[in-house]
Amino acid sequence: MKTLITSILTAIVLFFNSSPAKAETNSARNATADNAINWYIASVTKGQTEEIADLLSNNFSQNVTGKEGHVRFDKAQVVDFLQGHQNIQQQNCATSYSLVEEHADFVLAKVEMKYGNFTKVDYVSLSRDDESWKINQVNTVYP
Repeated sequence: MKTLITSILTAIVLFFNSSPAKAETNSARNATADNAINWYIASVTKGQTEEIADLLSNNFSQNVTGKEGHVRFDKAQVVDFLQGHQNIQQQNCATSYSLVEEHADFVLAKVEMKYGNFTKVDYVSLSRDDESWKINQVNTVYP
């Protein structure tokens, strides 16, 4: 009987201790602007799209400008597309980023994805939302 009670208490403690650990890990993804940018890159290039909606602000938009003109996507469209490609490496490219502008509550990052014969550049605008960073806008160009 004593062993049964000890086992039940151990199971309860493990259950309650594992839940905050997962929440902490998810919130750590966008605890800093650098973490949020790396999460964005992993989502776009490697299909690591778990909880991607948490990274994007409610008024998120993506603007793509190319030779054919300009196209705009909202948060729902981007989330649906990325989640439809979860765990699939979407881009075979070398990726790097630099911070163009950095303030306490705003960051503008330049994400470069270099392919064999062209480069795609995403200008990613982030702002601090309480204790986490959210992406407000992505502007994609092909220089």
